[in-house]
Amino acid sequence: MRKASSTWILPIALGLSAPVMGHHGIAPFDTGTRVTFEGVIAEFDYRNPHSFVYLQTTDADGNTTDVTIEAVGSSARPFGVTEDSLKPGDVVVAVANPSKRDPETWGLGVEIVKEDGSVIPLSVRFAREMEQRSTGVATSMAGVWVPRREDFFGYVLNRSSIELTEKGDERYQSYDNTQSSHARCISVPPPVLMLYSSLNVVDAERVIYTDGREPNESTPLARYGYSVGLWHDRTLSVGTTRFSDNNSGAATGVATGVQKHMLERFTLAEDGTGIDYSFVLEDPEYLAAPVSGESRWDYRPELIPDDVPCDIESAGRYISE
Repeated sequence: MRKASSTWILPIALGLSAPVMGHHGIAPFDTGTRVTFEGVIAEFDYRNPHSFVYLQTTDADGNTTDVTIEAVGSSARPFGVTEDSLKPGDVVVAVANPSKRDPETWGLGVEIVKEDGSVIPLSVRFAREMEQRSTGVATSMAGVWVPRREDFFGYVLNRSSIELTEKGDERYQSYDNTQSSHARCISVPPPVLMLYSSLNVVDAERVIYTDGREPNESTPLARYGYSVGLWHDRTLSVGTTRFSDNNSGAATGVATGVQKHMLERFTLAEDGTGIDYSFVLEDPEYLAAPVSGESRWDYRPELIPDDVPCDIESAGRYISE
C-alpha cells in the first residue's frame, strides 16, 4: 500500500480484492456433539465457500453407508488445504458435528485424519495446530495479510453482548439464516468483513480515499460506505460514512442503517510481521452503545488466492438441508 489518491484495503491482499469467509449455518447441526466416521473418500467436492466430502463407510457386517460432510471450502487455504488434499480412495477418519435430522449420513466437518496421520481441517474455527503466523517481513502495508481467526470468533461469538436500541432489538429478533447475504454469495460489510481469516470466498472491494476528498449528500449509500483515510507515520486512520441499511451491518443479524459511522486504525508493526487493526462503530438508530473490536493481521506473502468463484448452491445449501 502506498500513499496515493486512493487505497484499496482488505484483509487478505491489500491492493487487490477482499476475500471473505463463507458463512456456515450451524442450526441444522448438533455443534455440542462430535462423531467420527471411518471410511474411504469417494469424492472431495472443493468449492467456494463450502466444500463437501463424500465418504463411504462400511460396518462390521459389510453394509455400506454414504456420508456427506460439509466443510469450509477454500476458506481453509491458509491452513494448507487445496483441491488435492483429499483424493478418491483415501482411507480416513472424519470428525464432524452430526446433523440433527440425519446424524448417520450428514455432518458439519471439524477435521479429517488420513492414514499417514496428517490432519485436514474442515473448519477454520478448529484448525488450531495448523495455524501459521507471519511467514515474512513487510516494509509496507502492500501484500497478503490474514487476520487471526481467534479475533474473528472472539467478536462474532460475542454478538449477544452488543447493546441494542429497541428498534435494533426488533430487527435482531426477526432475523433468520434465510436472510444471510452469504447464502447469495454477497459479502457482509465492515467491520466483520475486516476480521475474516480466509481466502477467496466472496469478492469485496473497499476503496479508501487519502487525497482529502469527502462525501456529500449526493454520494450514494453503499454496502462498504465511503471511506476517507489519513496517514500518520505507520498508521492509516480511516473514517467511513454513507453506509446503506444492512441486516448484519454490525454482526450476523445485528442491523445497522444509514447513520452508521465507523473509525478504523491500521498500524504496521515495527518488525513488519503484522498489522494491528482496530475499529469503533456507532449507529444511534440501532446500537445503544458503540461497538469496538481489534485484530492482528499476519503477513503471509506465500499465499495465493485461488480462482474458485463463489458457488450459490454450496453457499445456500445449509438453508434447505
